[in-house]
Amino acid sequence: MFFVLAIVIATIIVYAASLENGWTNWDDEGYVLSNDLVKSIDLKAIFSSFEMGNYHPVTVLVQAIEFHFFGKDASGFHTVSLLLHIINSLLLFYFIRIFFKNSIAAFIASLLFAIHPLHVESVSWVAAQKDLLYTGFYFAALIFYCQFVQSQRKRKIFYLLLVLAFILSNLSKGQAVTLPVILVLMDWYSERKISLKHLPEKIPLFAISVVFGVVAIIAQKQSASIQELEEHSFLVQFLFAFYALVSYLIHFIFPLNLSAYYPYPEKISGAYPWLVYTTPIIVFIVAYLVFFFRKKNPELVFGSLFFLVNIFLVLQLLPVGGAITADRYTYLSYAGLFIPLAFMIQKIWEKKWFVNLRTPAIAAAVIWILFLGYSAKARTSVWQNSEALWTDAIKKYPRLPNAHNNLGSYYQKHDQLQKAKEQFDIALNLQPDFAEALINRCDYFRTINKIDSALIDGNHAVNLVPENVDAHQNRGIAYAIANKPDSALHDFQFVIKHNPENANAFNNLGNLYMIIGKPDSAIVQYNQAMRVNPEFYDVLNNRGKAYVYLRNYQQAVADLTKAIEMSPDNPNNYYFRMYAYHKLGMKDQALADASRAQSLGVSVSSALMDSIQQNIN
Repeated sequence: MFFVLAIVIATIIVYAASLENGWTNWDDEGYVLSNDLVKSIDLKAIFSSFEMGNYHPVTVLVQAIEFHFFGKDASGFHTVSLLLHIINSLLLFYFIRIFFKNSIAAFIASLLFAIHPLHVESVSWVAAQKDLLYTGFYFAALIFYCQFVQSQRKRKIFYLLLVLAFILSNLSKGQAVTLPVILVLMDWYSERKISLKHLPEKIPLFAISVVFGVVAIIAQKQSASIQELEEHSFLVQFLFAFYALVSYLIHFIFPLNLSAYYPYPEKISGAYPWLVYTTPIIVFIVAYLVFFFRKKNPELVFGSLFFLVNIFLVLQLLPVGGAITADRYTYLSYAGLFIPLAFMIQKIWEKKWFVNLRTPAIAAAVIWILFLGYSAKARTSVWQNSEALWTDAIKKYPRLPNAHNNLGSYYQKHDQLQKAKEQFDIALNLQPDFAEALINRCDYFRTINKIDSALIDGNHAVNLVPENVDAHQNRGIAYAIANKPDSALHDFQFVIKHNPENANAFNNLGNLYMIIGKPDSAIVQYNQAMRVNPEFYDVLNNRGKAYVYLRNYQQAVADLTKAIEMSPDNPNNYYFRMYAYHKLGMKDQALADASRAQSLGVSVSSALMDSIQQNIN
């Protein structure tokens, strides 16, 4: 019980600050905030859909439940993440205790798992909840396998629980397919004789791995997540895999200069940094040492292979995304490295190893563990919001186009337009064909009414990514403002054709019809936007205005009143509701709206004011 309490308390101390973190603009929007699957608990839709290159319906279901209770309150999601991390730490403790039959080593390894800084990303980033979920089910499956092997009774029940936990792990994240290999590794360590008798218990598990592996590849390909790095030969990609492996080993001991994004090494004077070329030698030396100590320290072999099997899938031999490593990929795999390290610390403490250096070795271990906890606690603040996250990444790696673009998006959303423009410019200087930055800068130019510049960026983006709906949408808005309705109509129709659930596209098309004097057609599009997204309250502003033009003043008042409730500082809503009230003969209400509109900076003509004030008692 002491060990359990210590793990729980340490984890809470390290991660308590994460409960105050908000959302980031790195996948949180796509996975949660704008994800229709999360907004309604529709099991059929959830279990039949790919989401941003992943098939993880259990994760989507859990986040749908969270959204039901917490809405867009990020603190609720972060609380769930912290609880899941605590549970995973305790599951690892229990697994090590029953498999290795060593409570002290289990405590040390689980404590390290709980507080290691590279695990902050998985715990403090809502979009990474899938790592927490799949790892939890993975550890549960390992425990059930231990019980299946060790027990004389209820073996069928434990096997069924093993299969169920394995399936749930895969349904949380496809990276769980490695489990059957780890079970074979457990058989080797426990000297369980591998024979034909045990083959039937493994075949279903390997079959499940194959099925989910194929599904994961299909999901990644459908989202274009799997990339062919044409500029890199197979030999270079092979070197990068060794480089990534060594990077993970270095960060395990020295978790310094951590970042949300780690770029591929760049050539300097025609060559990569020396570490890229030497990493195969480093890996072979480490492998030899593990092999050399295999008999004296079988835990080292077990832990090393556990790590290698689970990290192998993300060593970028099949490139996914533009980062060479990611902290979240260590969440499960580092558990393997914690195991032999925990045994080593225990043996030093019990004077079985390094007897003459016991005191300094233990002191070094304690200092290192305290350093891990301090670093993890400090790193949780980096995930406070998008500005903190990307500012930190740029500080570590200034030449990150996506970091500059994402920071610019944060500034743009918070109306810090000049700062946003600076970040978009930097991103495009680093990568001139960066379509997402062009799309964002197009929107920036449209906002400040530099329509020619907006169209230049919009056209460039569409040429780079012809199927990208955001590129067409932003260019279409610019075309509409530039009084090129035919071009704007083509772009908006393209968006609707390729994404018929895009409420923004219907709203923009409605605005275009208003520009060309077709309020009836505009109403149809605004209704479609509200059908797709009933919470898209900005549409009410536009539809209310359209109803004014159609002289449907009662409906105009209804829409604009709702719009004002959602956005009480928008002067145009008061102005158009004023006009509708005036036409309905509701002079007092019209006068109140006129005064409010004027106080917010909108000019009301003296003639209209005189007309409103007539007949007011």
